[in-house]
Amino acid sequence: MVTGIASSEGRLIVKLVHIDSPASPYRRKYDSPERRDEIWTKLAASRLLQIYHHQVAKKEATDDPPINPYSPRLSLDPSGVFLASLGVGTPVKPQLLAMDTGSSVTWVTCVASPFQAGDYSYLKSTTFMRVTCADPDCVPYGAYCAYPADECPFTLKYMSSGLINGIFVKDTLTFSENLKVPNMMFGCGFPEDAPIREDFTGTGVMGLSNHPFYSMATQFGSVFSYCIGNMHDPSYGFNTLILNEGLLLGNSTPILNIISKNYVNLKSITVRGEVLDINPIIFDRDISHGGTIMDSASAKTLLADDAYNALRDKLKQIMAPVSAEAMCFYNLQPSQVPEVQYIFEQGAKLSLGMEALFSPGQSTPNVQCFNGVKPTSVTLEEFLVRNLTLIGINAQQFHNIGYDYTTGRMYISKTDCDDLPL
Repeated sequence: MVTGIASSEGRLIVKLVHIDSPASPYRRKYDSPERRDEIWTKLAASRLLQIYHHQVAKKEATDDPPINPYSPRLSLDPSGVFLASLGVGTPVKPQLLAMDTGSSVTWVTCVASPFQAGDYSYLKSTTFMRVTCADPDCVPYGAYCAYPADECPFTLKYMSSGLINGIFVKDTLTFSENLKVPNMMFGCGFPEDAPIREDFTGTGVMGLSNHPFYSMATQFGSVFSYCIGNMHDPSYGFNTLILNEGLLLGNSTPILNIISKNYVNLKSITVRGEVLDINPIIFDRDISHGGTIMDSASAKTLLADDAYNALRDKLKQIMAPVSAEAMCFYNLQPSQVPEVQYIFEQGAKLSLGMEALFSPGQSTPNVQCFNGVKPTSVTLEEFLVRNLTLIGINAQQFHNIGYDYTTGRMYISKTDCDDLPL
C-alpha cells in the first residue's frame, strides 16, 4: 500500500470521466441512440472473442514446447466507457486512461508517438526515474532485455491493430493539486500504428488486473473499488474509482484471475425472485473455454446463449412488448421492469433495473428496447463462444464493485454513487 496519501481513510479517489461527457475531449456525436448501442455492442463482442483466443493461447502455453516468454503479450483492445483522470510527470501532463480490469499494464502514450495526442515526455520530466533491466522491479513484459543497462521494455499486441512497444518508467502521478504520489511505475508507449482502433478514446490504459509489478491496482495495495451511476447520462458526476483501500461493501464472491481476466462463479439468474431454468454448468470455466468474466471496459453484457434466451423469454412473458421481435416498449417506466438479479457463489448479487436491461431503440426517447446480447449473435465463431459470459459495465450500474486481490474476492453493493461513505 502507498503511504502518506492525504485523503479520507488513506483512500485515493480518482474521478471517472464518461467518454461522451462535456468534460471529455473525446466526446463523440452519434447519429442516433441505436448507433451508440451498435458501437458498444461491437466493442463488447470484440473483447469477448479476444478473451476466447486468450483462453486458447493459455491452453497452448501448457503444451510442449512452452510458449516463448518474450513473445509480444496479447492484450484486449483498449476500449471502455470510463476514463480515469490523472496527471503524470513534472510539469504535470493530464491524462485520461481507459479503466480496464482486464489489462495488467498501465501505460500512457508518449511524445513522438503517432497515436492520439500523448504529450508526456519522460526526458522533460524533472521527477522521472529510469527503470533498467538491472532494476529488481524490471520484469520484461513480452520483450527481451539484452543488457543490464538497457531500459526495461514491454511489447503489447492488440488483435485489431498491431504492436505497442515501450519502456517502463517511474514518475510522479498527480491526482489533485495537493495529492501527488512519486516513483510510480507505468509504461511509456510508442504504438506502431495510429490509431490502435478508430473507436478508442483516451491517452492510454489504466490496467487494474492482478499483476505484481505493473498493475495500478497492485501498486496501490491490491484493494480497489469503483462505482458507476447511470452510464446513459454522460453528465453524471459521481462515477468514481478508489485506489489504496477501496471500499469493500456488501456480500463477496471468489474471483480467479487468469491471463489478466477476473473470472467469477455465476450460479443463477432470477426475475422477480424466480430462478430461471438455466443449467448452471454453462457459466462454468473449463481448461480451454467458457466461464463468466467481470469486465470494466466492456459497455455491454453478453450472456451465454442459453441464459440469454431464458432471460429474454421470461421478460417477454411478463412485460408483453409492443414489438415482440425486437422486445421494444413505448413510454417504458422503471416500475414496469421486473428486477433481474445475477446471483454469484456465496450470495453476492447484481441487481439490474431498467437502465441495465433496456436502451433507446429508435430515434425517439419514447421507445426502449431490450439490450441483451448473446455471443452467437455477434460473432461468426458461434460454437466457440456460446458459453462465454462477459458482464459489462451496463450490468454494474448503481453498484459499488470492490476487488481485494489479497484474498481473491470481489464485493458487490447496490448503491447510489453520490452516497458512498467517502
